Amino acid sequence: MSAAALWQASVTVARPLAAAAGAAFEEAGAVAVSSFAGDDGWSVAALFEARPSGDALATVLARRLGVRTAAAISRVAPRDWAAATAEAFPPLAIGPFWVHGSHCGPPDLARIPIRIDAGPAFGTGEHATTRGCLLALVALRERGFQPAAALDMGCGSGILAIAAVKLYDCAVLAIDSDPDAAAFARRAAVANAAAQRIAVLVGDGYGAPQVAAAAPFDLVCANLAATPLRAMAAALAAVLKRGGIALLSGIPEDRADAVHESHRQAGLAPAGRLDVEGWTTLTMTGG
Repeated sequence: MSAAALWQASVTVARPLAAAAGAAFEEAGAVAVSSFAGDDGWSVAALFEARPSGDALATVLARRLGVRTAAAISRVAPRDWAAATAEAFPPLAIGPFWVHGSHCGPPDLARIPIRIDAGPAFGTGEHATTRGCLLALVALRERGFQPAAALDMGCGSGILAIAAVKLYDCAVLAIDSDPDAAAFARRAAVANAAAQRIAVLVGDGYGAPQVAAAAPFDLVCANLAATPLRAMAAALAAVLKRGGIALLSGIPEDRADAVHESHRQAGLAPAGRLDVEGWTTLTMTGG
């Protein structure tokens, strides 16, 4: 990307709509898309080489989000965008993992590299919920856990599926209800030489027929949000092997007990808890 002046369009949406908003910007011709958690929801920003039409953006956002949303549009001063991207998305050392974008130099060879570029799907390693899941996966390996079949529910970027393959060399079924997130996860699996072990599909959660066909799973990762996690507890328990492990994240610390109780009532037992920057990752065992 050149150092010429660009235009930025941005919207704030609920987290489940962040991937769709990013996909809308890409469809409208954005040359770069990023998203991050803010006080009022997820901020999704995109850069354009020419000033985008506000009406055109509103139309594509409405089609993708299901609600008419106006994007804020502003001129961005000229800068070295390659350097800016590297600064905004530096490589992250998370436990034994080295999470990096394609804009970075050679990976830290002492760590396990995971290449995830910024895009319309959640899960590039910056958020505490993703870090909690990655660290919980490592803790399981240190306890001698060795899954053969895993499910990444609401996979987003596919980062957890990729991490599971690199830690355990297991088969992973990754599912997301958003086609753009699933497409992103497929590309990420290819970029990480993990495509032969990861099957990515678009589907409606645990009700997807492919999930039922592949169950039961030794490992289920669900980095979602507290409310859907509670609602899906029984469905998760139904596809988890006896003695299998479920990693639950996307949970504010003050809602962790409620999520725990929902899964306990569904027959799962507690096996660990990790709190990172106000967010909780729960580890539970199938009964």
